[in-house]
Amino acid sequence: MTNRLRFLLLDANVVIELFRQGLWDRILECCDVHLSRTVATTEAHFYEDDDGLRHDFDLGSYEMSGLVTVFDVSLDQDRQLTRCFAPAYLERFDPGERESLAHLVTSTWPYMICSADSIVFKVLGFLNRAEQGISLEEVLQQTGFGRQVAWQFSKAFRERNTQQGFRNGLAGSAGGDL
Repeated sequence: MTNRLRFLLLDANVVIELFRQGLWDRILECCDVHLSRTVATTEAHFYEDDDGLRHDFDLGSYEMSGLVTVFDVSLDQDRQLTRCFAPAYLERFDPGERESLAHLVTSTWPYMICSADSIVFKVLGFLNRAEQGISLEEVLQQTGFGRQVAWQFSKAFRERNTQQGFRNGLAGSAGGDL
């Protein structure tokens, strides 16, 4: 296993996928995981297995034990993020993504965000922060848990959407071709 991944922001879809794959606790052993309050309390609380059975989980216990850091975003942090984008981009954010991106953009710490939503990586490309995005596939490879993942969790998905966001930035469009 490589060095511990630090300052790793996880979107709800990644948290859910890690639970679904039975890797959540193992990832916490080798990653410094940060979650927005919305992800931790409302967006990530269950997954469905391949048979359609629902499995609930509680991230509050992980926060209480110090295994994950849950953060809140101030109105000022949110404003700093929203000033950069046209309404068409902003409408694509779910609340957890918006909090995580606002936290990343306004922090002096070297956060990396892991998501399976194209808008997250497009925002990073637009802001010239491609190095702050990481796919679940890359996280699993760096932690020694490499395995096949669905397209939206892949490095290729991250790279394609980051490039699209970068092109939007070059064109001066923060709400164009999403």
